[in-house]
Amino acid sequence: MASSSRPLPSDIIFKILSRTSLETLDTCKAVKKEWHDMIFESSFMPQFCANSQNISGYFVQGRLFGEQVSEFVSMDGCSGNSTTTTPFHLPRPDELVKLPAAFFGDMRIVASTMQGILCCVITLGNWRSRFHICKPSTKQWVKLPSPKMRYFTEKVALIVLRSKPLHFKIIRLSYPPTFQAQPCHYSKLGLMTHYRCEIFDSEYWRWRQGKDILLLYPQSFFEPYAPAVHAAGLIYFQLCHGQVMALNYDGEEVFPRLSLPNCPGIDDTYNDGHRHINEYKGKLGCTCLSPNGIIMLWVFDNGRQDWELIIKEVDIEIIKGEAKYAIPHGFYNADIALMAVKFSSTSCKTRALT
Repeated sequence: MASSSRPLPSDIIFKILSRTSLETLDTCKAVKKEWHDMIFESSFMPQFCANSQNISGYFVQGRLFGEQVSEFVSMDGCSGNSTTTTPFHLPRPDELVKLPAAFFGDMRIVASTMQGILCCVITLGNWRSRFHICKPSTKQWVKLPSPKMRYFTEKVALIVLRSKPLHFKIIRLSYPPTFQAQPCHYSKLGLMTHYRCEIFDSEYWRWRQGKDILLLYPQSFFEPYAPAVHAAGLIYFQLCHGQVMALNYDGEEVFPRLSLPNCPGIDDTYNDGHRHINEYKGKLGCTCLSPNGIIMLWVFDNGRQDWELIIKEVDIEIIKGEAKYAIPHGFYNADIALMAVKFSSTSCKTRALT
């Protein structure tokens, strides 16, 4: 006698997924498209945070009166239920807490992951820099061996390969101080820029040198305020003049550099700052803020090597009423974008846009 089972109703699946762990949730995203889309719904993360005591949001950092400060930004219901985690702040490591009052110490976040792990660089008063891994939810700090610190850090990417036990990699791109501004030289192809690539693997607990990254002018500079984006199993870095570079977890380029999609009113020949890469539902996305204040969203298909327009137009009139400049920095879920709103040359704030 043949037997058949009916699929579970979507509301039951929603309740089950909202009670899983972060590790299980990452696996469930790849099981079915229905589950993947459900996890990115606006109502999912608040319910998941309430059930699992997890914290969801962004660390936003900047300088205030010359000091590096970090602030946690979250949607309502996603900051945990414990009084020890609300409000939520980045803990200070013992190295800075124990410093004398007159001794200068600075700390900044250089990379982060969706699993709640941060890569931070601590600069002490003698200008020595040290890499640390931080888990803010448990206030844990782990000091890492130093890479080639006489090289200036250009970009850093952090990848968590496994949460329990924790296994992560760090990709660091840097350049030597002998070139001061940028390590450039002329070749048969033209003006080339060389960046040193170093990879830290927590299983071996050491840095190793990878292949140098070569950039040909005019795409020879990284966008200064664009963090690395981890999506679809790759690390993406935004270059100037509308280019994107994709690396695997060993710091090697996996396919030719991408061109960002065309945005109305944007000229590729200039560093316009209107287009930003980000992660959208597990894939590489690109948001464009046109001069007339309209946000557009594209998603990159690795198989077709092409951009697909997802959102044609979203008016940000509510933000334009507060400030002239608003930059989309990422997506909290499929429907909510994080915006950085600039009021003056020294102040900015963030807000969510649905």
